[in-house]
Amino acid sequence: MKKTYWKRRVCVLAGGGSDSSVLVAQRLALGWEVHPLYVRSGFIWESAELYWLRRFLRGLRSPRLKPLVVVEAPMGSIIPGHWGLSGRGVPATGSSWDSVYLPGRNLVLLSQAAVYCGRADIGLVEMAVLKGNPFRDAQPRFLKMMGRASGEALGRPIRFSAPYRLLSKERVLALVPDFPTELTFSCLRPKGLRHCGACSKCEERLMVIGPSPRS
Repeated sequence: MKKTYWKRRVCVLAGGGSDSSVLVAQRLALGWEVHPLYVRSGFIWESAELYWLRRFLRGLRSPRLKPLVVVEAPMGSIIPGHWGLSGRGVPATGSSWDSVYLPGRNLVLLSQAAVYCGRADIGLVEMAVLKGNPFRDAQPRFLKMMGRASGEALGRPIRFSAPYRLLSKERVLALVPDFPTELTFSCLRPKGLRHCGACSKCEERLMVIGPSPRS
């Protein structure tokens, strides 16, 4: 029973990008019940991300896919003036990976997911961290510590997992045949619902996926 509890119901931190979208689709293909969760914090890309995420989820048409849950965790008062909130100084093409760091972002994401899962009776939270991610709050040690702290706070076991942490983006995309990358979105300074084509996320997307989707 315990094995089934861990393996068959999962909350996926979904952001609309290709990696987390593959995670949702793959878990559904494996027969899991998937609860997608999106955390809004006031960043300039969130409206576009949510638009494309909802379009992607609508196309999955699986009875095991539960409705998208959007929670609010504003970060504007914590990191005022940050480029993710103001749009000024957004990392451009050619920027290093660590330039996109959002202080405390995973701490906020995981804590929100933990509270949601505690109420929804879900014991597993997954996020699409990829190989080479340099940030401390994306490492296995941190995820394990967050799981212990969340379980202590909520009085029930909660595990955080990053199943793609040893995989590149190319290998992740290969996990789901005919994956609709045109319905995914990853941009730091969107032009409406379109990719800007000039930020570091757009550069990464173009190199691996190709042209960006249009609304």
